[in-house]
Amino acid sequence: MLGTILAFIPFVVTLTAILKFKMKTHKAGFMGTIITWIIAIVYSKTSISLLFAAWIYGILVPMSYTFAGFAAWYMTYHMIFHGCFDDIQEGIKRMKGGLVFKTFFLCFGMGIMMLSSGAGFTWLAVVLNDMGISPWAVSILIEGSADPLTQYAYYATPVVVPTLLYGEQFGFTLADLMPMFNRFFWVTIPGFALAMLWVLKEDGHKVSRRDAVIVFIYGLILAGVVNILNLTVDIMAVGILAGALGMALLYGAQRLGLFSASEDLSEQYEPMSEEQTSRFKRAIAPLVIVSVLAGLWGSFGKPIEKALGVIRIPIIADQSVPFKVMQPAVWPFVTILIMFTFLKISKESHSYTMKLIKDRWIITQVANWMFAGMVFTYFWSGKVIVDGVLTLPPENAHLNLMNSLATFATSWGLHPYMVMVPFMSMFATTLLGSELTSTTFFTPFHFAASKALGWAKPTAFMVGHVVANIGITDIRKLMKNVALIGAYGEEYKALRKTFVIGLIITAATIIPLLSFLWWP
Repeated sequence: MLGTILAFIPFVVTLTAILKFKMKTHKAGFMGTIITWIIAIVYSKTSISLLFAAWIYGILVPMSYTFAGFAAWYMTYHMIFHGCFDDIQEGIKRMKGGLVFKTFFLCFGMGIMMLSSGAGFTWLAVVLNDMGISPWAVSILIEGSADPLTQYAYYATPVVVPTLLYGEQFGFTLADLMPMFNRFFWVTIPGFALAMLWVLKEDGHKVSRRDAVIVFIYGLILAGVVNILNLTVDIMAVGILAGALGMALLYGAQRLGLFSASEDLSEQYEPMSEEQTSRFKRAIAPLVIVSVLAGLWGSFGKPIEKALGVIRIPIIADQSVPFKVMQPAVWPFVTILIMFTFLKISKESHSYTMKLIKDRWIITQVANWMFAGMVFTYFWSGKVIVDGVLTLPPENAHLNLMNSLATFATSWGLHPYMVMVPFMSMFATTLLGSELTSTTFFTPFHFAASKALGWAKPTAFMVGHVVANIGITDIRKLMKNVALIGAYGEEYKALRKTFVIGLIITAATIIPLLSFLWWP
């Protein structure tokens, strides 16, 4: 029991620091990690050198995501310098339909396609903010819209990295996991669609009952589309096709007049001139290019990707970090190189871009690194190196913080544990700071719990956990999006607004998770 209580302390302190005392993310993450270290040293008898290695390991695990994020931010700021988002705004202003339609078209259509292609969709924060949506709401709309489909994205480190880390150890592959996601979509996609409307309403925008009915039906149709795609096309193409079909569905609904148009201001603007149209196409070109390239690679580049394989970076003893040679950052970097041919790089543009990177991106990485020390401290607490292998001796089992949590969670039995899985996910995503750290943290946890409970399908726990990784309660994502538009430090506002949304959608995912008991 002592180990369980101690294991909860860093989480509680970190959350309280952000929500109650409005502490900035990097400071709260550092404090949480230091508290975890103190517990690991005093209670678990873990060596400082091992804890330092655990911190380095936690930093390197998401390194491909870090590179991809840098490339996406550089692309975004270079486009801002050239006025691309002003040009996109001119096109959006003239698009017929109210704010609800335009928000869903951007976030729940284009955002999914862009994320799935590896292009990233952080640029949407700039556009939405220019549309009059508050920073806290911008972050929720972006993450909440694409989150139900992120497991299909090329960016999908929350699934890919844990599979690379633990797939061989526990005997599962991506192909084993993907079909299991289907049943969750019937809950998560309509749930997120309604949650987005709530966010718009909370931000002071008009939302009608008609909008609520339309977006709920849209969510169900999109869930059906994804279920069909999942069974008929390569998994890497699901998100791209779903996003494209989603935009087509929304556009069709708007043409039929199904959305409320109370905020439709399109008639106030003159049609775009030939020059404006040309600038709009140039602005959107980098995003389209990266989607096409990544889509083609997903369809035809698998043999090359398999041949290139995975590099393993040794850290300590037998512990190494897997790093895919063909990883997400490739596509934004390729797009940037192509983009330079028509959005010319100059000393001024590079200086402008790097200044924003320095002011806004670097602090988000510092925050990520502060949180990184927490996750693997839980894994490695109480462990020692024996003959070059990191081992948890039987006599130290009770000193391992992960074991303490698993013992507590499984003491209630199988059914209660299944009910707890989504809340564990929300808990970990909120406090550990990302879907990746959440899933990485709990994958071995769920397999250990499954063995203790006598449950033969531990991957069901993992899939339920991944789906319940509610992006709108993800501290690092909230921080990233508010930082992108210059509002770093305001993530606590979004957390306060989204906790209830996350709680409701998380609770709803219990239904498909429990269905594995009767419908394997």
